[in-house]
Amino acid sequence: MVNNEKIKFILATIILVSLFACERRLVVVTFSEPQPTNTENISKFPKHFQGQYLSVEDNSILSIEDKLIQRIYDFDYKIHPNQLDSTELLVSDTVINLETNEKTIIKRDGDSLLVNFHSIDTLFQIDYDNVVRKFKGYYFLNTRYDKQSWGVEKMQLSKGLLVISNISSETDVEKLKEITETLQDTILPYKFTITKEKFKKFIKNEGFSDSKIFIRQK
Repeated sequence: MVNNEKIKFILATIILVSLFACERRLVVVTFSEPQPTNTENISKFPKHFQGQYLSVEDNSILSIEDKLIQRIYDFDYKIHPNQLDSTELLVSDTVINLETNEKTIIKRDGDSLLVNFHSIDTLFQIDYDNVVRKFKGYYFLNTRYDKQSWGVEKMQLSKGLLVISNISSETDVEKLKEITETLQDTILPYKFTITKEKFKKFIKNEGFSDSKIFIRQK
């Protein structure tokens, strides 16, 4: 088959280029306990959330089941025949691995080959270390970062648009510092202790500023 390490390298390069192009600096923010506090965990995602959603960013599919969120990538990637590994032989519409005799069907596009890439990435699964809480119409995905801190994402669905937002900007951090009246050093990750009322204020002040949008598929 086509060298997986080459494909991984190509994909990693695409991701890095995209990140630099957006000029975003990743900021890790955690909380001392799942958010919002004093709120019960829900055991599964509601029926109206379950289904598949198309990413407006890269055409991947976000799949939500009762306890699971996965992101599915399935696309063709163009490479030149000289990018094949030395142990791979191209015969007509098939790439043969000379070591394992494994055969992979490919498509041709002029002088190039179209290689299919398929990957499923589990983003969230409700369990002991991943809890969901509902508050003010939003669903908050809490993931344990370590024994005493949690990362949090905000998820909402409206008129077929699913939006998942996280805290990844200095502006968000400054808002949290102001609301919680705490001083933070420059060592990542930032960690905050916040009450339910102050967490509500952070939401109203347009916290969770980095969002990804997905369109429900029928």
